[in-house]
Amino acid sequence: MTAAFVATTGFTMLLLVVVANLLVLRYADGILQAAVEEGVRQGVATGDPVSCAARVGSVVADGLGPMASAAAPATCTVAPEGAAAEVHATFGGWLPLVPAHVTSATAHSAAPAVD
Repeated sequence: MTAAFVATTGFTMLLLVVVANLLVLRYADGILQAAVEEGVRQGVATGDPVSCAARVGSVVADGLGPMASAAAPATCTVAPEGAAAEVHATFGGWLPLVPAHVTSATAHSAAPAVD
């Protein structure tokens, strides 16, 4: 093997790891958004911010598995007008030079109209 081939192969593997890391981070962003939307639905249905936050935590844990430890506990507010949920997370990069990915997701929902 030539040195150029070895260097090219190594660079290609690093590039593949970076792309895979980006895909996982996009997936994690989607899970966080889905979690707060589920939490808001739960909060509107029950009128309880604790059940809203518990639902967010449950969806994050189920969707992210071990990565869920990077997410902070969700904050939920429930009022007669509707509900809101927010969650923040910081995911570390897979390689030393890749910066941490700091993200958050929010969702709001109006309460159903009462006739």
